[in-house]
Amino acid sequence: MSTSGLHGLHPDLKHAAKRSSRPIVFENVPTKLHLPLLAADKATELPNTKNVQGDIYMRFPKVYQAFIFFVISDVVAFKTALRSYQPTSTYDVTEALRTISKAKEDGSETDIVMTQIAFSRLGMNALGESGRTGDPRFDKGSMRQDKDVLGDKSDWDQPFESASTHGVVMVCAKGKATYAKGKEDIISLFKSSIQVLQTTDVVEGNVRPGEFKGHEHFGYLDSLSEPALRGLSHAYPGQIQVDPGVILMGYKGDPVFDNPGLPQRPEWTKCGSMMVFRKLEQDVLGFRDYLTKNGPSWREFTPVPDEVQPPLSDAEGAEFFGARIVGRWKSGTPLALAHFRDTKPPIGGDPEKTNDFDYVRDLPLSLQRQGPSDRYCPFTAHTRKTAPRNLNPYIDQKFLESAIIARSGIPYGSEVTDATKDEKRGLLFVCYQSSLDNGFYLQTTGFAGNDYFPVTSLVPQKHGQDPILGGPEPVSNVDGQGNISSEGQVTLVVKQDNTSSSYEVTGWAKKVDPSAKPPFEPQYWVTSRGGEYYFVPSISTLQTWATDGRTPTSATSGLDIMFLQDATGSLQPYVNQARDDIATICDTLIQSGNWSRDDLRIGLVTFRDHPPQDTTFVTQTYDFTTDISSIMQTLANLEAKGGGDGPEAQSDALAEALTANWRDGASKVVVLITDAPPHGIGEDQDKFPDGCPLQNDPVHIANQMANYGITLYVVACEPKLSGYYSTAHDFYAGIAQKTGGQLVGMSDVTALANLIIGSASQSIDTDALVNKYQDDIRSQAAANTSFADILTLYNTKFKNAGVQVNTCVVEDIYEKNDQGIQNQQVWLGAEKLDKDVVGKIQTVTKQRLKAKYRSTSGTAQSPKVQKQAISQDQVLRVVRQSLVRTTKS
Repeated sequence: MSTSGLHGLHPDLKHAAKRSSRPIVFENVPTKLHLPLLAADKATELPNTKNVQGDIYMRFPKVYQAFIFFVISDVVAFKTALRSYQPTSTYDVTEALRTISKAKEDGSETDIVMTQIAFSRLGMNALGESGRTGDPRFDKGSMRQDKDVLGDKSDWDQPFESASTHGVVMVCAKGKATYAKGKEDIISLFKSSIQVLQTTDVVEGNVRPGEFKGHEHFGYLDSLSEPALRGLSHAYPGQIQVDPGVILMGYKGDPVFDNPGLPQRPEWTKCGSMMVFRKLEQDVLGFRDYLTKNGPSWREFTPVPDEVQPPLSDAEGAEFFGARIVGRWKSGTPLALAHFRDTKPPIGGDPEKTNDFDYVRDLPLSLQRQGPSDRYCPFTAHTRKTAPRNLNPYIDQKFLESAIIARSGIPYGSEVTDATKDEKRGLLFVCYQSSLDNGFYLQTTGFAGNDYFPVTSLVPQKHGQDPILGGPEPVSNVDGQGNISSEGQVTLVVKQDNTSSSYEVTGWAKKVDPSAKPPFEPQYWVTSRGGEYYFVPSISTLQTWATDGRTPTSATSGLDIMFLQDATGSLQPYVNQARDDIATICDTLIQSGNWSRDDLRIGLVTFRDHPPQDTTFVTQTYDFTTDISSIMQTLANLEAKGGGDGPEAQSDALAEALTANWRDGASKVVVLITDAPPHGIGEDQDKFPDGCPLQNDPVHIANQMANYGITLYVVACEPKLSGYYSTAHDFYAGIAQKTGGQLVGMSDVTALANLIIGSASQSIDTDALVNKYQDDIRSQAAANTSFADILTLYNTKFKNAGVQVNTCVVEDIYEKNDQGIQNQQVWLGAEKLDKDVVGKIQTVTKQRLKAKYRSTSGTAQSPKVQKQAISQDQVLRVVRQSLVRTTKS
């Protein structure tokens, strides 16, 4: 990526110059979201701005914002909606800022909806992503588990109290009408797949009006201490700068990335961030009264009252008291730059000055040499607690940088009037970081809620908690006697009332001055009403989750065929035949007139078994290609051997097929060629009776194939499959039927080409019917029409319309078997492979194959393709696939 404006703000953004987050504009941003890099480049790598969701460090420009908290009620439908969902990227925010800046220059108006999605740990599990993010606080479950240690002593709102949310969608805009429509569109997109239980689950905020714009409800200008990310954001003088990985996972500054000795995060976390949402209720009237009450005592809470000239009025004392609580004046001017009164005019509106300060610059030299000082700004001030600086030599600045968070909250609730004074209002707090423990959690528990932070001496000094975010535990006063000769560390042994228990209390003794009065009584005016930890994935990860690992493409037609070739033991004739037939298969399909050569792609997965049954390989995958000769060469070099026990690694091959680079608009066919079952379906002599060692579940995979329009055909190499194994036939017949495919017994290897051509041709025609009638069939189901009635309706409809389809006519080499048919229905209806399902499989006592096919000399007629009236079985496939597929083929 090349950049412009590295040493100055891009001219297209001159009207966005006062934002706390100002982007460096990258020209020629690559469209590929995730570009692999050499190891040597990783230390200096910057994220692709098109791959990072846009609120994380650039912050959405907004006036109105909704947080739509949801529970996923239909995973398949949710993933379908997720494919259509278009989150706003960081690149989009930059482009929007350019548009807004130009509109301001032209005197025109522009408004853009911006949106972002994030998931709780519970939500990621619901989506099927159970992998660890590498953030132990997030991966352990929920913020609810941390409620007590965060100091939240009051009741939480739902859904946070029950920790039930799966995720949250943020919707922002500047205009009320644009915002309302954007929110409605998002809810409409996901409505069939999520549950928004109550109106309280859509939490809304808005920027305060008029002169209060940018101020939170206590009245203080907000979002002034945001960090600038090195290489990604322009920094103002004095603005804290951090490495990108402090906020974004997978880059320099990420504590996991920076420590190669640790287990590294999975690749899908890269460009993601941990988001914290917290609903903070503010007692505005109580806070105002508190300042007014203590304002006249201003001399008592400054160490240097004689420096205040002229003396403060009571009203000025109240403003001064508030500034010492927050660390800034209401205008945003830091207390460190205006010790007793705000500047006139205030510098709080000038971003070139609002962060250009430190806490020692104005001190006498003798005090500067002593280290951190609270002469003008208390150590307990909110901004000093949460964004500390000047703590050398006790805390290194690099450590303080690592604890920085990027905040993006918004006020909620009405303005205070006589009519609304009893209404609830506060701040919808949002922050981002790559590590919760380094960021939000440390700031809340280690900084804001820690009486002894900041560290200002080798001897612990008790300063008190952050008056905004703190909430101290009750302190028990214990009267006791001891031989304390001086101030310093002391240990007391204290007996608990009415018990024999004793407690050892260690602390620092300080002589009580009976004449000293506390300058004010600490009180706390912010109450947490709950929140949650969320993972904000990269846009490429969202696409992966939406497609279950299949890379989306823009193709709208074509045929993709994936061969799964058993490469064990006696399969060499089938390997050779597949090699010899592929060119014929492709030529025949192209000659049908439906596709050009570029429309047809072939892929291949060869498989054997897991160690110790086979130590050569489990699977070898060759992705889709139009270069048929390369697949032929691969098969020419493939020697079928090994395998160990009877069952093989079919489950792993199916998993490879599911995650292949299928084109969204293509007809999709998988052809599994095998003479053995997978592990775990109940065969004797199975060395992995609990299933695939990698936990690839063939039943679940078949269900996923059905969802995505992938038709599975199983070529059963006979007589071995049915002669050696009691469960394989029924299993394969059941899972193939899930996808609209079928199990086909083959006793003559030379018939392979005709079988594949016929199966592909049949799939194409039934796919076309699914595309045409899926919406109507789903509407029937939504109206509570039974499956049997829908089937009857379409049997009649297709018969009356004279519908004909290409049909692969295959000689049936199997005996009819009632027990086998029941077993097939068990597998057809199963959701996963487990012992309960296997326990329902009946023993088949009759012969599987017809007599003439029980030896290798029996030869069936070669399959053929013929156009004929649609059969009842084919109508069943169309109806079933219309109901289970998440998209049209």
